[in-house]
Amino acid sequence: MCEYPQCDRLHSPVFCLLSSCAKIAMNSNFQELYKKSVDLGEQQRLRQQQLLNVQKQRRQQLQDEYRHVPDSDDDDEEATKEERAEQSKSQRKQRRQRNRKSNNSKERKGQHFRLQQSEWLRHRPENLADWLLLPCPVGKRCLVIAANGRTKAYNKAGRITMQLRSLLPGDGYMQKFRTILDCVYVPEEDTFYVLDALAFGQQQLLNCDANFRFFWLRSRFDEHGELKELSKRNEKPFKLLEYYDFEDATAVDQALQKYPQWTDNQPQLDGLLFYHKEASYECGTTPLVCWLFPYMMPDVLQLPVHSSYAAPEDYRPNAALEYMDEFDKKLLAQRQQHQKRGKNTETKETAAAVAAVDSVAMEQEQEDELAEYAELRSMLDQQRRLELGELDMDCMEPASPSAAAAASISC
Repeated sequence: MCEYPQCDRLHSPVFCLLSSCAKIAMNSNFQELYKKSVDLGEQQRLRQQQLLNVQKQRRQQLQDEYRHVPDSDDDDEEATKEERAEQSKSQRKQRRQRNRKSNNSKERKGQHFRLQQSEWLRHRPENLADWLLLPCPVGKRCLVIAANGRTKAYNKAGRITMQLRSLLPGDGYMQKFRTILDCVYVPEEDTFYVLDALAFGQQQLLNCDANFRFFWLRSRFDEHGELKELSKRNEKPFKLLEYYDFEDATAVDQALQKYPQWTDNQPQLDGLLFYHKEASYECGTTPLVCWLFPYMMPDVLQLPVHSSYAAPEDYRPNAALEYMDEFDKKLLAQRQQHQKRGKNTETKETAAAVAAVDSVAMEQEQEDELAEYAELRSMLDQQRRLELGELDMDCMEPASPSAAAAASISC
């Protein structure tokens, strides 16, 4: 008899250990020992902390490199001041050469920067004061690069969508430097709204925290007011979007209760971006930049918004996380359908082009056959008339080689 109480079969305990009844017993006894899965909000919080630590270490390494901090004390004691000075000069020269080579190789390869993509904000941060709020308008996200006397706009896929003249550093002036802006282009207003920056003239901002990047952008746009004006040398206006610090609860509350967000509701508000103050600019998706629609604020962050920010019919209060998942699924299905439609369109266009080429070739072949038939008929008619004495041999036009060859074949 089996020793397991859940089993009443007549077999050995060894066989029962390998059978389903033993598995049932194990599941019933050890089910509570399995780890429960961590929810997405907690996973996001952990990834945010890990990425912050990585970025801090990266910034510290860059600072140590530019400060010429030695790796060991022994080398520092053995080297003289002159040797250290020569070594620092050589290091600076090598660094400039490496940067020049890397920049040249990147320019040869084309567009190498990518837009920073946000995630859903799935939890309320433990300290909201560490975050910045940035209202985002409806438009086309793009990366604007001004360098070598030209300004180009790139879409999310890295393709050039627009070329223009601007007064940004790298185009209007300081052409040996470059400016890289993260923007939203609003076609209705023909205007670029600036969200963030990777570089502005001589200042590289890629590894700077968001707090400094936003401060630097505000000071530069206040200094160069001509950027937001339309002119011959500035073909599209560049307007910097306002941001709000959660440390100033009054300013954030006023921004959330403001409707419309911009004058005459132009442009329209698309959503709200949340930047961690200590986050560097990450090319690609990052948990340190998050996104919410305005009507989600009361459910996720327990912050009230203006009543005009109405939720869609399929949105249920206190079910923001489920709505995020469904929204992502619908968005993915739309993208897949769009890709299929694009492939089908390309296939139809290719088939139409092939059919047009075939029809042209067939028409040309028919025209060649008709011309050859007409020439052969003319030559035979001349021979018939010559035999009847209607034509003189000396006055007869010489037949073409193709017609003669055709006549010989017909004979």
